[in-house]
Amino acid sequence: MTARQQRKRSSTGPLAALLGLSEGCEQVVVAARTVAEDERRWGGIAGRVVDDAKLGRAVRELGDRVEVVAARTLDASLVRALRDRLPPLLVLVDAVEAELLAELDNLAQRQHTAILGPGAALRVGPSEDAGAATPIACAAQVDELARLCEVLGPTRLALAPTPGWLPAWLGGPMLLAHDTIGYVPAGALGLDWLDWIASLGPRERRQLLIPLGVPRVELEPHDPALEAATVAHTLERLTGPTYPAPRVLALLRASLEAELDEHHPAPPPEPGAVALWDQARRALPRLGELIGMQEPDPALSLQVPTAAFLAQGALLRMRTSAALLASAFEAPDHPEPELLERADVVLEGAAEVLSDQESKVVLRGHGIEVTRQAFANSASGAATFADKIGYPVVLKALSPELRRKRELGAVELDVSNAAAAKRAFANIVNNVEERAPTVQLDGVVVAEMIEPGLDLHCGGLRLRSGGVAVFVRALVDAPVEPILASSPLSPSDALLLAEAGLCAVPLPARRRASDPDVSVLAQLLLRIDGLFRHTGERLLSVDLSPVRLVDSDRQYVTLDARIVQRPHLEGR
Repeated sequence: MTARQQRKRSSTGPLAALLGLSEGCEQVVVAARTVAEDERRWGGIAGRVVDDAKLGRAVRELGDRVEVVAARTLDASLVRALRDRLPPLLVLVDAVEAELLAELDNLAQRQHTAILGPGAALRVGPSEDAGAATPIACAAQVDELARLCEVLGPTRLALAPTPGWLPAWLGGPMLLAHDTIGYVPAGALGLDWLDWIASLGPRERRQLLIPLGVPRVELEPHDPALEAATVAHTLERLTGPTYPAPRVLALLRASLEAELDEHHPAPPPEPGAVALWDQARRALPRLGELIGMQEPDPALSLQVPTAAFLAQGALLRMRTSAALLASAFEAPDHPEPELLERADVVLEGAAEVLSDQESKVVLRGHGIEVTRQAFANSASGAATFADKIGYPVVLKALSPELRRKRELGAVELDVSNAAAAKRAFANIVNNVEERAPTVQLDGVVVAEMIEPGLDLHCGGLRLRSGGVAVFVRALVDAPVEPILASSPLSPSDALLLAEAGLCAVPLPARRRASDPDVSVLAQLLLRIDGLFRHTGERLLSVDLSPVRLVDSDRQYVTLDARIVQRPHLEGR
């Protein structure tokens, strides 16, 4: 049994005790009096309340019957009791000395104990409100949790800060039927969240969790932020980035309820609400100019027009995602065996960093469309290949060490004849020798020029955990965040990832009507995922930049590519 499975099994006792589902007195919640009397942090939980100074003694006397301990401070008596035996759930309200907290964390990992805190708040809804319609609320801080519960109404369970072990509880039978609404700090964005999302199936649309504090991702293998960003984007896969305000989340939830239950329509708007809506559109043009934002949606309450405006963007994204998943989508065909075999041979014989030419042979073997090109090591050879490919062509330096070729003058575009091809070859060689003298230049690539279109950056990266994240981002003038998803990709994952990548293109650089639809990019992402799965643990990164979406039968073309694999000495 894995540690993750053991955590799920050990969560049953404390969860049953908190929710009042335990039979008799077999399971016990023991709370310090100052915690139990703090209504902001603690409420609706039946248990044994003792004076703070007597908490350690009570924990020792009750022994294995204790499932939950809630403490404001850790005195010497309680610390000794916890060192002897940690309960399955420990709730810490006040700040704890860093060294002591680290010791408790180490004990918790060995004993499969869950720790909530410091600064924890834990509340359970009354039994009459424990139906499937009541949500579970989570927040990063107590004040956020209070505001969220205020606008949501009765909740089954409310807790802050959101712990990394929460998915193990949410996936259990006691909470599986409930929606989960709130915030997940970056520190709690563990890979368990991916398992939970994958297990939800049709219920995934009902979960409204906003990731907070995710650091910027550098698109390099083993980047520490990759796991957190991948989980964050998985949580946002249907709604897209959502404004993190309790009222916005409450309105989104209410709109979903109204869509699912026609007997509970949204209330009529307040006087002046539409005028406030128009003001919000002018103040936030990037959101306000989206199709569907011209007027309020009937499913949204306009009691708070600004919150409704912010919520509608996510609501439209959810509807688009639902329609996309309901559409007919065919996964790409299997690669041709001959080309796949050649790709394997190139990978086996290549160095750790493959050249653009080698990378494209591998990509072509996996059915990914790349530019028609040839390798030249002389000016006359470049002109000869250009004649065969057809003008105009582009010439670029061939070296796995060069990452910013255009800045170094190692790329010549729109070369229109043989004489220009010879001059371009000489210019590239001279520029590399002058501006990057330590770089090994293997030659010059002569490639076809591709018609204008939307340029994307996509590929895959090896995570620190050993898994793979597939990513996509638009290459436009404004900075755009890469969107990530965990491998293996299902067709639904690929569709949502492609839609998220294309939705991130800011105005006025929207996709043109002539550009390929989302399914084209989804098929490319599935092929990238297939490349990683075919090669096992060999690849560290696949970087396609740019991939150009074009208005032709080819639909997209990879202009530049770079594959990095593990050193052969590692035996991969």
